[in-house]
Amino acid sequence: MCQVANDLRKVVSKKHEKFFERHLQLLPSSHQGHDVNRMAIIFYSMVGLSIFDNDVPAKYKDHLGWIHKHYIKKTLDDVDNTEISGFVGSLVMDVPNAITINLANTLFALLSLIMLKDYEYFETMLDKESLLRFVSRCQLPNRGSFVSCLDYKTNSASPVDSDDLRFCYIAVAILYICGCRSKEDFDKYIDTGKLIEYVMAQRCRTGAFGTHNEPHAGYTSCALSTLALLSSLELLSGGFKEDTITWLLHRQVSNHGCMKLEDNLNATYDQSDDGGFQGRENKFADTCYAFWCLNSLQLLTGDWQTLCQTELTENYLLNRTQKTLTGGFSKNDEEDADLYHSCLGSAALALIEGKFNGELCIPQKIFNDFCKRCHF
Repeated sequence: MCQVANDLRKVVSKKHEKFFERHLQLLPSSHQGHDVNRMAIIFYSMVGLSIFDNDVPAKYKDHLGWIHKHYIKKTLDDVDNTEISGFVGSLVMDVPNAITINLANTLFALLSLIMLKDYEYFETMLDKESLLRFVSRCQLPNRGSFVSCLDYKTNSASPVDSDDLRFCYIAVAILYICGCRSKEDFDKYIDTGKLIEYVMAQRCRTGAFGTHNEPHAGYTSCALSTLALLSSLELLSGGFKEDTITWLLHRQVSNHGCMKLEDNLNATYDQSDDGGFQGRENKFADTCYAFWCLNSLQLLTGDWQTLCQTELTENYLLNRTQKTLTGGFSKNDEEDADLYHSCLGSAALALIEGKFNGELCIPQKIFNDFCKRCHF
């Protein structure tokens, strides 16, 4: 990290900690609409705190019971009385006689428990088989992709929920956390071949991944992380990898060199975006895409830091979207800090420093410790 970036980060790291801590305490009434997303709030806050503070497990271990309460088991009304389990985002969603667990909240909860080093829960209390049966039921057999929840009448994959690369990634990440490593492990619970077919079908002609042949940085990161967790990145051709790397590098906005000429010609060009990343072509830079793009690059090539200008990315994050008064990061330099962009802005900086595991979106030291402590 450049010296200027280092100095700035030292000044505001404590404020970032306070920003994330506030979201774990009393939120204002304006956040009432997010009550069903409490598990997401916990996860984003935990990631941010784990990046800046090494004592997170000690400080928050007394609150593990809150997360445990959101683990729900249900017995399906079928011939076998199949038992499934997962997490809800809030206890208001624990509705009797209804399946309200979903993939996203399940992943958020599992990763939060990992960051709190609650390894005993994984080894003695978590019913992995019933949880993975839930993941299995979320896969669409005809497409290979995943939805996030089950239909309340049929207990099969919801026909009205969206299915895309996000939920494919979430499903595979849950399986990985629960011990799946080889193709044979994954095949016990999902149709891995069909899933990979779906992911590969989302490739775009210009490189990267997206729907309707429109590449998107977020979907690209989800696709590559999914393939990485499945140990299947080698299925991508060298040419497609090169095209994807080129596409990702072109998402970094710059006001250097000939890019300056776009100032009065391109409605989506902003000089203050210098060093940031956009999620799609002809869009403004956005804090979160620094993480999505850099994660994809580091999955594709070991020399990613020499290909893009990470010092400019640090400058963009620390001088443009970092909030030195309140802590946190904003989407751009015109908005206030929010939890989502604060989490991913912090993650992008940690990724540049080699201290973040982008595949599971947790600090690398926590990932390493989890792998050593939990034996499946």
